[in-house]
Amino acid sequence: MLKSFQFNSSGRLSFQAGGIQTLGNELKTLGGTKALIVTDQGIKMSGILEKAKKSLLDEKMPFVVFDEVEPNPSTAVVEKGYEVLKKEGCDCLVGLGGGSPIDAAKAIGVQGTNPPPLLQYEGPNKVKNPIYPLVAVPTTAGTGSEVTGASVITDKARKYKCSIRSPYLIPKLAILDPELLTTLPPGVLSTTGMDALTHAYEAFISPVTNPVSQALAYDAMRLIGQNLRRFCANPENIEAAGFMLLASTMAGIAFFNGRVGVVHAMAHPLGGVFNTPHGLANAILLPHCMDFTRLAVPELFGRIAEALGRDVTGLTVNEASKKPAEAVRELMEDLQIPKGLKDVGVKRESFEIMAKDAVNSGIHLTTPRKVTEKDMIELYEKAF
Repeated sequence: MLKSFQFNSSGRLSFQAGGIQTLGNELKTLGGTKALIVTDQGIKMSGILEKAKKSLLDEKMPFVVFDEVEPNPSTAVVEKGYEVLKKEGCDCLVGLGGGSPIDAAKAIGVQGTNPPPLLQYEGPNKVKNPIYPLVAVPTTAGTGSEVTGASVITDKARKYKCSIRSPYLIPKLAILDPELLTTLPPGVLSTTGMDALTHAYEAFISPVTNPVSQALAYDAMRLIGQNLRRFCANPENIEAAGFMLLASTMAGIAFFNGRVGVVHAMAHPLGGVFNTPHGLANAILLPHCMDFTRLAVPELFGRIAEALGRDVTGLTVNEASKKPAEAVRELMEDLQIPKGLKDVGVKRESFEIMAKDAVNSGIHLTTPRKVTEKDMIELYEKAF
């Protein structure tokens, strides 16, 4: 018997090669009169920012650019962006880039319509007022932030990544333009793709998922399994880029409703303490967390194996449940993603404090197998 559930749908999606050209008109349609474009130096250097600016200039839409967002954006950067928003009198936002600029744009939006301080809104459903209209233009196929009501911001004082979650943070529009992905370096393509895979996997097995989220998550895993290798092999493959962008967006909708679990719980402290890129942290932890979790829901792991292209015909349920971690390890090897935390500058002496932060976040609670602080320390060790 199906359990009752609620499902938060995303804002409007617009999938179109060259779709960034519509940005100015879309902002006007949303009632904006002056936009704050939130982005980073990488997007500025790539030429993508100029495309966004041209669209606004063509529509005679006033705008100002805030291009100081760093990876794992901090509360200090959000505060700086908010000061620009306030000083310039902007009433709409553009999150242009990967997860960091889009998350920063959401947090700036929270400050624009809700009283300070920002960190009082950490956790679910604490934002009281809707943010200014936000258009998200993702330039990576990984974050899913373009369709979620979540913003992850680093509190450097605590070396801790804070998650602000509210339906008010869902962008009004996500412009999905696969042409924007073709300038990314292979290392970013691969790890952001692994981020999307982690979102889909954790949403698929979550105890609080629902049939809609599971369907989106399954197909996202299938598309990633079919397209991530060929996208990384040739970033100018627009078809592969488009499928990866769709997979990322579908996984984003899935995990905003079905939640994530122990992989993300443990990945966030890696970003907070060592500034490890989020997708890379997820990728290194993913196969080890799969090995740990599969015992709780082996039937679901058999379906994940099929989504990732593994033939499980004739295998027992237990045998099939081992195949997803095997598939992920092969994928990481093909994409030349580092296999160990020691390879990306993580120090073993921080495992205990990171495990405490992971437990305190509560993110692990939507993992089908019970996870303790001790378990997390052991998983960090296995991933080291």
